[in-house]
Amino acid sequence: MRRLLILFFAMAGSLQAQTAGEVEVEISKGDTLQIGKAKAAVFEHLDMYRKTRWAGNEPSYDTATGSGFFQSFFATGDFDVAELPKAYAGRKFVVLGVEVLSNKKTGQPLNIMYLQGEKPNMIIWVDFDKAFESGELKLPD
Repeated sequence: MRRLLILFFAMAGSLQAQTAGEVEVEISKGDTLQIGKAKAAVFEHLDMYRKTRWAGNEPSYDTATGSGFFQSFFATGDFDVAELPKAYAGRKFVVLGVEVLSNKKTGQPLNIMYLQGEKPNMIIWVDFDKAFESGELKLPD
């Protein structure tokens, strides 16, 4: 039986998911999620960002909820970015925060999640809805 995952971003920066109307799970900053399977050599909906230069005037963000993380991390500085390699499949990462951004091409809301990377100044950017629908992201086993 195929399960449909419906995601809702709450105002407090947390996420609630309901599958087939039976199970409700709240996912928020500090929780752990698992990288699923890639259909190719890299994940389609997961990107790896590494900040290589800090300007020193980054805005602060709410470390308790993760709110404002996007502006704090991406507002200034330089980055290396790549699609997340298939080798990350099955690994677990801590949620830094969730935000609803506007898709630059369509203007539609885009549910984004940030996962703490394995190295300093590294994050994994997750297009949340598409990653869950495709099996690239899942709840831990």
